[in-house]
Amino acid sequence: MATMKAAVIREPGGPERSQNREPSDPDTRNGEVLIRVKAFGLNRSELFTRQGHSPNVKFPRVLGIEAVGVVESAPGGEFRKGDTVATAHGRPGPSV
Repeated sequence: MATMKAAVIREPGGPERSQNREPSDPDTRNGEVLIRVKAFGLNRSELFTRQGHSPNVKFPRVLGIEAVGVVESAPGGEFRKGDTVATAHGRPGPSV
């Protein structure tokens, strides 16, 4: 798989707080799907998170919970590698 990149914020603030990082490879467990993301969106909820208005969010935080892409791995067998998928919310991104 190509190098993974992630939009990460380490502390609340303005858009300048967002950084592109190369996170560690995620572990995919049964019931989870690893997606090679082709496009993602940053929604209003993530704007509030970035600004520090989401009290239950811990930093650093990977942004981009809305995404479309191709399945890389699905250990539980819910999808096949290569399936096209979309997500509207999921587990916070990989550790950075």
